[in-house]
Amino acid sequence: MIVVYQFNEKSEDFKELEFKENVPLFELLDSNKILLFVDNHNRKVWIWEGKNTNPRMKFISAQAAHNIRDKHDMSFTITSVDDNQETAAFKILVGLV
Repeated sequence: MIVVYQFNEKSEDFKELEFKENVPLFELLDSNKILLFVDNHNRKVWIWEGKNTNPRMKFISAQAAHNIRDKHDMSFTITSVDDNQETAAFKILVGLV
């Protein structure tokens, strides 16, 4: 199961997204947003940073990601992924391949 959060610049925190299970995860990607994907199966947290987000948002979201990770499992690893530079593992996670 994948849990997805969206970074809110005003509150400087992540909020869990509600979405239908049949919606492909890649459809949530928006170059103006920072999203966090919690992959319980692979014990990993992915921070996906849209290309139109600013350095301040990226810095604060990286700090806030630790709180989300700790809610799920402190042993999960956190990996950042930039828009248009996604790794193969991330592409598989969101259904791009």
